[in-house]
Amino acid sequence: MQMAYAVTNAELFHGAAADPAASALAVSGGRIACVGSTADAVAVAGPGARVVDLQGRFLCPGFVDCHVHLSWLAMTLSGRTVDCDGTRTLQETLQRVREALPRAVVGGWLRGRGWDKNQWPGDLFPTARDLDTVTGDVPAALASHDGHSVWANSAALRAARVTQETPDPPGGRIIRDATGQPTGVLQEAAAALIWDAMPNPLREEISAALREALPQLSALGLTGLHNCEAGDGRSAILQLRDGGALPLRIAHYHPADQFEEVVELTRSGGGEDQWVRLGGLKVFVDGALGGQTAAMLEPYEGSEQAGLLTMDPEEFANLAWRATEAGLALAVHAIGDRAVRMVLDGFRQVRSAWSGPWPRHRIEHAQHVHPADQPCFGQLEIIASVQPAHMLADIVTCERHLGARSRWAFPLRSLLQGGARLAFGSDAPVETVDPLVGLRSAVQRRRHDGTPAEGWYPEQKLTVAEALRGYTLDAAYASGEEAARGSLEPGKLADFVVLSRNPLTTPPDELQDVRVEATVVGGRPTYDPQGLFGAP
Repeated sequence: MQMAYAVTNAELFHGAAADPAASALAVSGGRIACVGSTADAVAVAGPGARVVDLQGRFLCPGFVDCHVHLSWLAMTLSGRTVDCDGTRTLQETLQRVREALPRAVVGGWLRGRGWDKNQWPGDLFPTARDLDTVTGDVPAALASHDGHSVWANSAALRAARVTQETPDPPGGRIIRDATGQPTGVLQEAAAALIWDAMPNPLREEISAALREALPQLSALGLTGLHNCEAGDGRSAILQLRDGGALPLRIAHYHPADQFEEVVELTRSGGGEDQWVRLGGLKVFVDGALGGQTAAMLEPYEGSEQAGLLTMDPEEFANLAWRATEAGLALAVHAIGDRAVRMVLDGFRQVRSAWSGPWPRHRIEHAQHVHPADQPCFGQLEIIASVQPAHMLADIVTCERHLGARSRWAFPLRSLLQGGARLAFGSDAPVETVDPLVGLRSAVQRRRHDGTPAEGWYPEQKLTVAEALRGYTLDAAYASGEEAARGSLEPGKLADFVVLSRNPLTTPPDELQDVRVEATVVGGRPTYDPQGLFGAP
């Protein structure tokens, strides 16, 4: 690809105020040099510059996924873990594990994820004995679909020294039988007993998995993502960047227990550039709906339990103050309405006493928000970092465990009307990393099988333009990069995606027919099977 070229005959979604008649842009030095008519773009690109005729295809800013666990996703996509997503029975899940052996054994342990007891008949948790039937003496640990529970076999329980005498840690729960013996499922903070006993994948294993997985992300139109994970993921990412093998831009959110390390990174610059930067700190305050550990204001249907808070209000408010004082954005996992309220209250305390710059604080998931709290996101300038594709599985789970309170789940329209910025992501590998699936979920609000036809609480649907903004300009805003990308404007990075048809004018029932045809990052194609942009 030449340093300068013109892209013409496109249907443009600028993502910001721009000439609605514009149908072309010019790229120079990895940035957008012009947005306007064909004549404008060709003139700015210069004599002899290549002209890319999109023949009426749709061109929009590149997609950014605002919540990914990249190493975990890469290990899954590359087959280094057992993927149990979509299994409908315990036996089907065990068969998936059986078929994955020994490919998914890393460091002597079998790893996996994706089981969801909410999708199985009976809604019962699996046991270590179930897993023993296919794994034998190989230690095995499988994260649940939502990642907040771990299903361990007997060998893994022994390796982690989890016994009848092991107490539940603060903010965690070991599921036990009638005699007090651990059954094999550990939730929230208790899951760390298993994860800490498991050897972490080596950086070389993560790097190899990333090299295999990242091209798959480019094929989905992704030009950036926000990575929320601990471990050696960041060093593996930097290794790829330094070798020129990183096809998208990454903002990294470190665990909150690395606070001092992250402060030092900000002081030193942290090796940041246009490809890898520090996003902020990730912190958990509750669990998830799937295992009924999300902290709710009222108990779950047919239960006396209302979930778990993994941090008390005073502790969170103190962390929020320290982070704000250090200029660090917090990305706070809060799914239940009680957890969301606690986080908003903590941010309100800080905001009322703080006069300096306000970091791009965000609540991750914001899945269940009481109506009284929905306007608070806009009032406090707290970003709602939401994963619309969670609805695909959670509609059934919400109805079962929350009943009529389900009407407050995924309140996208209400949050937007209250002044909140919506930054969209996937939580991959919990849900598919495909942004077009998330876009359809936000617009249609339906399950995998297309029900309900009118949409689940259809008053909360978004328009296609609003959903696109959540993956583009507001995604860039969430990581403080709206001046550099997120819209098609002169001076911004040339990160964009070409779609087969215009989703803005496509009937909602036909959105599944929209396909990614090319992805461009910094002016260079990272996915271009038809050769629209020529050779890199």
